[in-house]
Amino acid sequence: MGLRLAEGIDPERYATLAGRPLDAGRIATLHAEGAVETTPEGRLRVTLSGFPVLDAVVADPAA
Repeated sequence: MGLRLAEGIDPERYATLAGRPLDAGRIATLHAEGAVETTPEGRLRVTLSGFPVLDAVVADPAA
């Protein structure tokens, strides 16, 4: 749910809490589609163009 926040999520913290990392292939696809971006601090967040499809973006990397 942290992807709904402007600061996004810390992928390492997600992996610790979930017991598994985000799917790197899915993240790469979302990056290529312009739906997510990685901040200079390494956090993953939804872009402005990703907000209209936010529910799908939020569900995709964790699937």
